[in-house]
Order: sequence, then structure tokens, then C-alpha cells
Amino acid sequence: MMNIARETAWVACVLMLTTSSAYAETRVSAGVIGAFSPQVYKDTDTDPLVVPTVNVETDHFYFRGLTAGARLAPKGSTHNLVLSATYDPRRFDPADTDDPQLSQLDKRDASIVAALAYQYHSPIGRFQAAVGEGVTHDRDGVYGEVSWKYGFNHPRWGVSPEVGYAYNSHELNKHLYGVSATEASRVSGIEEYEPGSAGHYFVGASGYFMLTERIQLLGGVRYTNLDDEIANSPMVDQSTAASGYLGVNYIFM
Repeated sequence: MMNIARETAWVACVLMLTTSSAYAETRVSAGVIGAFSPQVYKDTDTDPLVVPTVNVETDHFYFRGLTAGARLAPKGSTHNLVLSATYDPRRFDPADTDDPQLSQLDKRDASIVAALAYQYHSPIGRFQAAVGEGVTHDRDGVYGEVSWKYGFNHPRWGVSPEVGYAYNSHELNKHLYGVSATEASRVSGIEEYEPGSAGHYFVGASGYFMLTERIQLLGGVRYTNLDDEIANSPMVDQSTAASGYLGVNYIFM
């Protein structure tokens, strides 16, 4: 599976390079975004993340912050296939937790996820089904997602509600939320835990507001509800979480 993911990422990069130069209509912007996404792990602090962003959008190619992708058909087509590479920030660092047991567990690193998505644009919104896999050597397992999104657009503002379900395979959940027999044997008071395949439901909305012709304010919120296979992990202390981001962009073209 890891070889397939790496080949998918390579193909995506080739498509991005070959399509980005072929289309004159390009939208370029840059700015800064502040994001907050609380950790589901016990007694683990989450610091807000502030990052500069560069965004490029054409009919067949996009680069948005920590995500890049290539579309088979032009943007907005009724049916489309999209290859993408996205930074998945989900990780666990025992140095970040105040829990005496979790602080002795192994580190779980973030990853780059290569994914393939099918999109169907209808009068009632965009339906999407995606499947992906981490391309780093220590991240096994498959990630999947189905979602619906609808955009309410005005010349100066837009709001897009979204609902969906994200799936983690058994191997991915084991990496993120499992406790191995080796860990359980060396850490007193914590038991081995091997979650099965499971995921989370989510509902959210994103939007933008044009402060001027060039300056754009953007933001979004998301609420997630974890399946029991994840919520019952001895590493996890909450089954729901709310995250959000706020940023500003300057549109060059």
C-alpha cells in the first residue's frame, strides 16, 4: 500500500507541473492564517497555529497552504477526478502531555497524505468521495472521506456549509490511538488497546468576505464527533471537538 501511495503522490506532482503552465487564467493570493484544533489526547495542550500561506488556483491545478492538487477536468465540471497531496497534522508527542502514563508512550508523527477524490457537482451542492494513504515510512493505513458541500456566493462574500464522514482503517487508528503490548508492558496502569476501523462525523462551514477588491477575510469552523472505537482508547479523553481558523489574503491576480 505504501508503494501505491508514493506512486499516486508522484503522479499528482507530475500532473500539477504539466497543467499549471498550460492555463493562462490563474488566481494568486498570499496571506496569513491562524488555526486552532484541540487535541483529543488526554491532558495534551494545543497551541494555536499561525502560518503564512500562498495560494494558486487554475482550472486544473491548485495550491492552497498545505494542500496541492491536480484536476483531470476543468474546475467546476459536473464530474471530476482530483489527485492531491495534503499535510495531515494528526500526531502525538509524549512531551506535550501532562498525563504521567501517556508521557511514556511512543511518539506518533504527522504525515503527508496522497489522495484520489471523485467529485460530482450538482444543483444541490458538491458531493465528494476520497481515499488516501500516508506516504511517510511510519504511517500505514488508509484514510477515506465522503462529504457534501454547498456554496452560497455573493459578489463580496460567500458561505459554504459542509457535512461528512471521515474513515480511518484499522492500521491508521492503531498508529494514532492504539497502545501496543510493548507500551502496556512498560507503562504501569495502562492496558493494550487495538482499535478497529472507525472514524468521525463532521459538520462545519467556511466563508470569506471581501474587505476591498484585493483584501479578503476568510474563516471556518468544524465540529467533529468520534466513533466509539477511537473515543474508547485510553489515550483519548473526549469524543467531540471543535476547531476553527481565521485569516486574511491579499489577491494579486
